[in-house]
Amino acid sequence: MKTPYFIFGLKVLSQIALPAPPVLEAGPDWSADVTIEMGETPDHLITPSISGAGIQAAPGEFLLSVDTVARYYIRAGCSITVTPDAKTDPERVLIFLLGSAFGALLHQRNILVLHAGAIIVNGQSVIFSGDSGVGKSTLTAGFHQRGYRFLADDVCAIAGVNKKPAVIPGFPRLKLWADVLEKLNTDKDLLKSVRWTQGMDKYLLPVRQEQKDPVPLKAVFIMESAGTDTIDIAALKGMDKISPIIANTYRLGFLNGLGGKEEHFRQCAAVADQTRVYRVTRPEKGFLLAELMDHLEAKFNG
Repeated sequence: MKTPYFIFGLKVLSQIALPAPPVLEAGPDWSADVTIEMGETPDHLITPSISGAGIQAAPGEFLLSVDTVARYYIRAGCSITVTPDAKTDPERVLIFLLGSAFGALLHQRNILVLHAGAIIVNGQSVIFSGDSGVGKSTLTAGFHQRGYRFLADDVCAIAGVNKKPAVIPGFPRLKLWADVLEKLNTDKDLLKSVRWTQGMDKYLLPVRQEQKDPVPLKAVFIMESAGTDTIDIAALKGMDKISPIIANTYRLGFLNGLGGKEEHFRQCAAVADQTRVYRVTRPEKGFLLAELMDHLEAKFNG
């Protein structure tokens, strides 16, 4: 039996239970944009454009193989077939489904995807992007705790609405390390955990997600850490705004096999042209979460 969901602006019919509210009003004639099901997947693509490190990609096809977890076959932006390992934790199957598999599907649909978190500020969206470990999810969770509405974590999809960029609501949960939960005064023992790296777990924090429609994009904050004692926020200008957006595209290397790089550059340029982009430098040692949030809040509310 498949359950209907509305995720990333798409009608999704899934055999796998997803961490999102099901669509209760979906009738028998409900037409899905995307189907997700368990089944047999190929062990390789016939003519991949790229191959390596557990992935194979060609225009319209993507194969992700995660040892001891599952194999995912994504086709034409319309279907995801999953073959799980018999002994794997279902939550680990879900982690890669919601991450790399959905990222590949959105790329196939020519939707711009950034590696970022997003919140709503006064009816507009604000994005926190940057390298892994720089604090994107931490900031998203912290601002949600301050009362800002949540939009996305990790996989942040951007659509063109009336020729302007807008963030599409994603899955309503955050993945956080134990030390982050401690900063947020949240008890990790009350949350579901999933093995992320050897000997280390991340914790899954459900969040309220009431937004259905895309939210116009106001600002992108590119997060960096450096050997400094202070927090610096600098506005980027002109062509300097495009490169960090391209660099922080979710799984940018997928496009080498899937195609669509020209469209992707056009989308990144449109975001840069119509959105404020800032480089945020924070100290490497000592996250200074409250102080960093105060600086950012003053900037995007100013």
